[in-house]
Amino acid sequence: MPPTPASVTRENPGGDAADPERAALERLLAEPWGSRRDRFNTLDVPLVDGKSWRRVRIWSHPTRATFRYGDEHYAALSVLYTSTSGPSDPDSCLDEFWAKHAPLADGYGVRLGEAQIIRTTQEIDGEVRPLVFKVLDGSIASVFASDDYAGAVAAYESWQGTCLVSVLAVKATEHPELARRVRDRWIDEGAPKLRWVSGLFDAPKIEAR
Repeated sequence: MPPTPASVTRENPGGDAADPERAALERLLAEPWGSRRDRFNTLDVPLVDGKSWRRVRIWSHPTRATFRYGDEHYAALSVLYTSTSGPSDPDSCLDEFWAKHAPLADGYGVRLGEAQIIRTTQEIDGEVRPLVFKVLDGSIASVFASDDYAGAVAAYESWQGTCLVSVLAVKATEHPELARRVRDRWIDEGAPKLRWVSGLFDAPKIEAR
């Protein structure tokens, strides 16, 4: 049974559906794309059903922007903007991100499956730029719960000497194929829309919160 429209909220996008997780994921497949800005007003971040995502902080790991979909974390998206002393092409930035964050994930009990690399492009103001994805599934277990996720990491061509990376995780505990479709929609339609706001001519300050 689908949710009644009045029951769908930012806190519970699945509303009063018999299966709220399925209903929330189906919204992420059906609703149009919107966008939200980071707190520094420098990035346009594409999000399906944009008004239903809550801006949040990851207290131990500041990010440029992080949003979650529903209090049950049906999906979460983070954007990281960092400086780098090495190469700043997307492949190098993806490698640097993975080398730093994969051990942190393991320390939090995250178990990651085999990854697939996808190389594609995005077009910004008529300029075609490289865009690289690492696509994988994972799970996290604790004494309180165990959940599966479909995820992807996107690395962009950005300002010289910096790395711009976006990470999506979609809850896949009950409906893994549906979650992968949501993840794949982001890869095909959403991630390529991430961009710096127009009018920026110099690299923004490296800031996170």
